[in-house]
Amino acid sequence: MKNNRQNELLRILSEADKSIPAAILAGMLGASERTVRNYIKVLNESGDVSIVSSREGYRLEKGAAAQDNGLSENEARSWQVLSDLLTSKEGINAFDEAERLFVSASTVVNVIIPRIKSMVKEYGLCIESSNYQFYLKGSEWNKRRLIGYIATSDSYSFWNTDESLLQLFPHQDVDGIMQELYPVFQKAQIYLNDYSLNNLMVHILVILIRLQSGDGLEEQEARVSTDGLLESLYDREEIKALADMISANFMENHGIQIPERDYQQILILIALSAEHETVNIRSVISHEFISNVTSVLSLVSERYCIPEFDNDFIMQFVLHVYYAYQRCAYQMGIPNPVGPQLKKDYAPVYDMAVFFAHNFDHIYQVSFNEDEIAFIAFHFGAYLENSRQHKELVTCTIVVESYHSYSKKLVSHISETFKDRLLIRNVLSISCFLQHATVSDLVITTLPVESEGRRIVQVSPILTRKNIDDIRGKLDQIEEEKKLEHTRTFFQSLFHKELYFRNLVLEDEEAYIRFMGQRCLEQGYIKEAFIQDVVLRESVSSTAFTDVLAMPHAISQNAERSFICVVHNNMPIRWGRKTVHFILLVGIARQEMKYFTPAFDLVVDLFNSTNRTIELLKTGTFEEFCRRII
Repeated sequence: MKNNRQNELLRILSEADKSIPAAILAGMLGASERTVRNYIKVLNESGDVSIVSSREGYRLEKGAAAQDNGLSENEARSWQVLSDLLTSKEGINAFDEAERLFVSASTVVNVIIPRIKSMVKEYGLCIESSNYQFYLKGSEWNKRRLIGYIATSDSYSFWNTDESLLQLFPHQDVDGIMQELYPVFQKAQIYLNDYSLNNLMVHILVILIRLQSGDGLEEQEARVSTDGLLESLYDREEIKALADMISANFMENHGIQIPERDYQQILILIALSAEHETVNIRSVISHEFISNVTSVLSLVSERYCIPEFDNDFIMQFVLHVYYAYQRCAYQMGIPNPVGPQLKKDYAPVYDMAVFFAHNFDHIYQVSFNEDEIAFIAFHFGAYLENSRQHKELVTCTIVVESYHSYSKKLVSHISETFKDRLLIRNVLSISCFLQHATVSDLVITTLPVESEGRRIVQVSPILTRKNIDDIRGKLDQIEEEKKLEHTRTFFQSLFHKELYFRNLVLEDEEAYIRFMGQRCLEQGYIKEAFIQDVVLRESVSSTAFTDVLAMPHAISQNAERSFICVVHNNMPIRWGRKTVHFILLVGIARQEMKYFTPAFDLVVDLFNSTNRTIELLKTGTFEEFCRRII
């Protein structure tokens, strides 16, 4: 079984299009060159892959096998110990666990238990100990939250849902119970998409398992009554019918009478998992809530220099945020399967969602988790993609022969179709076009002409649908190139030698942020409040957007002057759940915020390229870094 570093080594080699020196691989993996060579030897001996060595370094032969996603030994042991902690009311003994796992008691106490402590802390649980006896302490509600999250998330490198629950509860017939519950949900008269259905079934399964072991919700754990939540839903009777069918299934197949508090939890789970039709949003959601969400959306528009959101989007978005708020209030989450990829590929849009979540938290004192933030980002991204604004018109020359009224109709048709995107500067015959140099972004012609570096679209004298699509495609390309050109010019101005640091070793993320912030403060790029604002932004959601890059930045403050402060370390830096080699602290002046999103995109795209990342890792000076990144 490959370990995590070997898997990471395979990923790096598979994404590179040329050989990588051992020293670069060692830096990216946080290991010695000797360790890298040992990994390559082990991988080659496995017969699954072929890694070729040359004077330039190592490369993976094409067609190499995919990575193994198996658990490390200590991860597997942690599963077993956590399972015992969850199912034993008397706690566990370190020596008994060590004997069962074939490890020393020291490994249990110093390796496995700290790993579990870190995991359960996020769910309001803790591990208490006395004379090598360990107990999982906390409410039954929080224990169920922990189990449900583990079963539906890959945050801790666990396997799929069924395997997760089997690892936690090896004596339960998880597959059998899931197969038994599925037809019940299929009979329901409410709509559940695949992700919501899977999530709901897992949480219902967790309730059943806990009730079978005598772990019901306690009196003081009873949550807010479901009456208020259900009252606003048109499908409340269908929700109650499904909850009753689940209750009947528990009694018929397992002899378990669901207590009222657990029944209320099932109602909440169903209500917050289903997709509801809403005839009139204003009849369901208060004017104050709608107004608050609309105000925060205005702040998003102002902060990121994007047009105000239209009313149709606002109403649909309000509904989404309302149910996200309810899920938060009832401490129930729906896993977002595309969240990590969305954060990586659309980092600026994800950042808008973080900004929204932070300001919403100010009003309602609820913290959206990363899954909910990713859902918000998905809404923003879809809206912005469908309503792109083209403020800078593309200039155009139309080449057409005068033939009756066709030429005028052609020009009029093009002008009307693309009036918000195209500025027609010249309408020329072919002879005039060839004799006179014309400067425009695009040439639209009814006759073949030599490109000579020009962007040209040839169309029919009578414009067809395909012609319109061709023009639209070329406009998209030109606009993207113009935006990239403006962004690159701005981007080049952000790097300064006094804000570049190599191999800086500090305690944690906050220490790096404060060190870099202090240097920027001394140079007059920021005010002191900016530093604390960056720390706050990092606490909302990690800014490690790629496997080698963290981009800490402020959540609401602006810089006095735009800048990027760089830390480049040969050895990896722990940043949230990732390790990175580059920290780019970004500050943008208010008058230049329109460049924030494209500049952010540009940086993340650079570091998403394995080949570009390798080149950047080879740099040793500020000048080399600037040549590679710009």
